[in-house]
Amino acid sequence: MKGSMSFWQKLFMANQQQNEQKNQIACVENDCSCKSNDQLLSALLKAQDEDVIVGIKKVLMSRGYSRKELNQLQHPPIQ
Repeated sequence: MKGSMSFWQKLFMANQQQNEQKNQIACVENDCSCKSNDQLLSALLKAQDEDVIVGIKKVLMSRGYSRKELNQLQHPPIQ
């Protein structure tokens, strides 16, 4: 019985971690909503945390930027 308990505990822990990640992304989106596009683009280039990057990209995409444009900003093509 103890083995099945750890399975369920792992399942609930994974769900909890996923929810925490979604909450963090939503918080970033809320924080970014009042910033200008230039401020967000600058923050995107400086960001290190994956949840912050995702949140900023979501806001910028809602303002008309494409995923491709944002990825090119982060990783410019090698000349």
